[in-house]
Amino acid sequence: MQPRPIVMRRHTLPFLAALSLLALPGLSGCGSSFFTNTNSSGCGSFFHDSSCDSSGGSGTSANNYAFVVNSQGGSVAGLGISSAGALAALSGSPISISTSQPTAAAVSRNNGFLYVGNASEIFGYSISSTGVLTSLNSGSALVNANVTDMQVSPDGNWLMVLDGSGQGIDLFSINSTTGALTAQQGIGFTLPNSGTIPYHLRINPAGTIVAAAMGVGGQILFNFNTSSGAFSQLSTTPAVDSLTADRGLAWDPTGKYLFLTRTGNSQGLLVESVASNGALTPTTTKIYGTGNTPTSVAVNSAGTYVYVTNQADSTVTGYSIDTNEALTAVPGSPFSSGIGATSIGIDSSGKWVLVAASGGSPDLTLYGFDSTNPGRLYVVSSSATGTGASFVALSH
Repeated sequence: MQPRPIVMRRHTLPFLAALSLLALPGLSGCGSSFFTNTNSSGCGSFFHDSSCDSSGGSGTSANNYAFVVNSQGGSVAGLGISSAGALAALSGSPISISTSQPTAAAVSRNNGFLYVGNASEIFGYSISSTGVLTSLNSGSALVNANVTDMQVSPDGNWLMVLDGSGQGIDLFSINSTTGALTAQQGIGFTLPNSGTIPYHLRINPAGTIVAAAMGVGGQILFNFNTSSGAFSQLSTTPAVDSLTADRGLAWDPTGKYLFLTRTGNSQGLLVESVASNGALTPTTTKIYGTGNTPTSVAVNSAGTYVYVTNQADSTVTGYSIDTNEALTAVPGSPFSSGIGATSIGIDSSGKWVLVAASGGSPDLTLYGFDSTNPGRLYVVSSSATGTGASFVALSH
């Protein structure tokens, strides 16, 4: 019997401020059966058993890790993800990091380094073959930067930083051997709204177009030359109004479509086609419904499903992606998450969706897929990571 869909639960907690992929496998591991336990420890039942969460060793398949950055107190929890979806704390996890109030994190494309930024600096950590983190540069900052979000380019050569001032993108070359960062020429821009707060930065799969969600400043698209590191601005699309903020971004696997979450007056999920000149055209006038305060968004590697975290509702909304990028709600959506879900990602195997929640209960949730009802999620495992789990960075 397939597991029942996750029942949505609503919270009456006040708004939690945000800080700033899918094959359909057969069901296995924790959470794979509704009535029958799959092993002697009780893992596998629909009702989560804490014994399903490994707490020692790595317990991972090679190089499949999740790093959860905790904004309160400044720490990173490293967890291995097994082929069955079990989460196992890595040795020494969580570790205190050399920065308070971290704002973003990214894993290098060779899975050798983790970068964590705050409002003034970026710190680096080497990732061992077992996922253990070790500070680079004796724990001192690698470079200075006002970090709101950051991404590593698909070729692994560049770290791009969305500047927290809302006035530019900073660019750093990555030494793939040492993890060192070297400042390069980024790009500056001017927005008409002085109250602009930048949120997310995403690079298309080809590494040639960079999209920035700028809150009430709308969206900006840039051309990027991955050989030289040169930027040029392509287009600017203003937000709907002064009370609507463009928040989360995700590209589809073809790089032809951009998925955008909005909060405020025009709250929901928007799908846009992207022209070669960077012009954005909504595929429909419809804003697809989400929960309250949709933040981050993820599209699976096949481009068939999209999922959105709803921070104020503590849920995840799921849609199937149909012909011409039209969206249809998947069975059981929305799905319960931890309190204040803020960050979502899909692991390197494409089997699991992971959601970090800044209010905990739990801090990190790993979901699997129901093969009978494509796109429907069910909880496989979860883990405590620390206080204020604000974002999850996954190995490639």
